Amino acid sequence: MNVEFLDSFKTCLATFDDETRQAILTFVFYVRQHGLKGLTGRNKSSVPINPRTKKEQANFEYAQKHCLWHYHIGIPHYVGDDGDKTSQYILHYQRFDDRIVLLALSAHPPFVLPNVE
Repeated sequence: MNVEFLDSFKTCLATFDDETRQAILTFVFYVRQHGLKGLTGRNKSSVPINPRTKKEQANFEYAQKHCLWHYHIGIPHYVGDDGDKTSQYILHYQRFDDRIVLLALSAHPPFVLPNVE
């Protein structure tokens, strides 16, 4: 699978500490070799399930329109069971058929969708 970086995220990558940069590059290497199956952390669509409020509906439409997903990258560490481990930091990306585009890294909670537009 092809992995690309949004230009603004590529710029941010240079400002991250070594541990964070290494976690992101490990993710990139894995996805290029194996795709998105079998990742250590939780990997899921960022489209909210059953939106109930106007804000949740707006997030639903935005995340769906931009094919947004997020991956728990293991920073500062993983907690949980194999195949469903979570972490404080998540890597936001767009998921298409044969490629992903890395967009941002953020703390979670709170869960905030990245700016794609």
